[in-house]
Amino acid sequence: MPVLNFSYTTIKDMAAFKEYLDKASVLMQRHDVETVVRRTYRTAFRSTSKGPHFTAVSRYEDMESAMRFYQSVAYRNLIELRNAASEMEIQFHDE
Repeated sequence: MPVLNFSYTTIKDMAAFKEYLDKASVLMQRHDVETVVRRTYRTAFRSTSKGPHFTAVSRYEDMESAMRFYQSVAYRNLIELRNAASEMEIQFHDE
């Protein structure tokens, strides 16, 4: 069953986050991860407004594929950069 990955990101360092995003995007292509939407936060309607924020939704073939991506050595090598650049919440939802 396909799963959707919702990633909500508060950006701490925009240059480092762009570097992370560029590297993660290449890795996602190698793992056949489909980017459904990738957008920069603008404003809130019914919640507290946030600072620099980024949201992405990606589609994986199944949960096992998602876990292979996140547990891969290549992705684990990006975690330090990701954490320096941002605070990221990663959620999975059945499609």
